Amino acid sequence: MALPTISKLGFELSRIGQNGPRSFVTSCCCLVEQDWRYKNGLPRNPNAYGPLTDGRDFTFVDQRVTPIGAGQLKRLEKHRIYAEKILQTVKEMNFAIERRANLQKQREEKQKEILESKLKPKGHLLLSGRK
Repeated sequence: MALPTISKLGFELSRIGQNGPRSFVTSCCCLVEQDWRYKNGLPRNPNAYGPLTDGRDFTFVDQRVTPIGAGQLKRLEKHRIYAEKILQTVKEMNFAIERRANLQKQREEKQKEILESKLKPKGHLLLSGRK
């Protein structure tokens, strides 16, 4: 069986849009809106955070504590996991920086010991230096 040619594909795609509620969209409307949101300093997803997302769904008149919603609970858990990962990464970086500094200091001390042991006077020069 031969593959359909480009002209046949174009004909088939144009027929898909005419046959009913199904349509074949090739444009990207989301990118236009994202550029506008970025230029105006708005978040990429307006539902990611904000007073409507982070706050409670309702409040009681007598100031009782309201329950946490399912979406808010998931978001809190996700942020807790992010915070744990960040803290772990910071600890690892601090350990690596301290280890590098300690290794550098040990190398310098070893180099200094080697130089001091090589440059000591010996023999009659040592005896004449004491007088």
